[in-house]
Formats: sequence, C-alpha cells, structure tokens
Amino acid sequence: MSTNSEEAADEAFDDAAARRLLELGQREEALRREYPVDGPAWERTAVSHYTAYAAMLHEDRGWRQLFPALPTEDEARTDLRDVLRVRALDGGELGPRFERAAEAVADGEDQVIIGDDVYRLVRVEETVIMTDHGPQTPQRHDREFPAMLDERPGPRGPGRPLDR
Repeated sequence: MSTNSEEAADEAFDDAAARRLLELGQREEALRREYPVDGPAWERTAVSHYTAYAAMLHEDRGWRQLFPALPTEDEARTDLRDVLRVRALDGGELGPRFERAAEAVADGEDQVIIGDDVYRLVRVEETVIMTDHGPQTPQRHDREFPAMLDERPGPRGPGRPLDR
C-alpha cells in the first residue's frame, strides 16, 4: 500500500523525467537541422585520410586484394599468414614453401614469392568525404568487398570454418 508522499515523489520523478526527455528531443531536433543527411555529394569541403592494411596477390591476371582492409598492420599480417597456411594445406608439393612463407610474413616480411605468385602486405588509404553537411553517408553505388575474393580462413572467406 502506498502513501500519499510516495505517490507525490513518483509524480515529481515522472515530471522531471518527462522534462529531460523533452529537452533531449529538442536538442536532437536542433542537431538534425544543423547536420542534415541530404546534400549534394559533389559539395566536398574536406577529405580525411586513414591508413589501413591488406594483402594483395600478383598472379597471371594481375594484382588482386586477398581480404578487406584492416585497421592495423599486425591484423593484416596475421590474416596473410593465415591465408598462406590454408594454401599450405592444399599446396601439394608447394605446401612446405607456403608454410615457410607464412612464418616469414609472421616474422616481418612484407613480400613473399612462391612460384610465379607474389604475396605482398600493402597499405590502403581510406577516406572520409566531408561535405558542407558533415561526413558523407553511404551511396547507392558503394560496393562491399566481394566475399568470393576474401581468402581469409573462417566465415569471412568462402565457407571456411573459423580456425582461430
């Protein structure tokens, strides 16, 4: 059973909470007006660059990226090592060479060559496009990294179980 003082405290709390929510909503609406999502894509005012890391393979058809860019060199180095280890399992007579290449990458090598293929750890410059309306939102023509080219072991790549 509640007392009148408890009901009064509950009502006062509800009133204060409602006022805070109203103030928050007003601030959010002001920010929506200040930073609208829509705006011409060509209206660039600044470009912010970020460095990420990936690995590329040069083979008969040219260079191709093995997996999406990662924020740190160590992560990309680990993923390239893992790609080479997976190749070692299916590499037949080249298997031991793939395993040695994986260890060389783990020990700091930026490039390994096996047969006619060149595996290279690479820098990837990522950009954020800043417009008069703030950072640019996703565009219809954006493309995600194709999963069929992602050679990392695990669910990110083509149907391999995660081995880490």
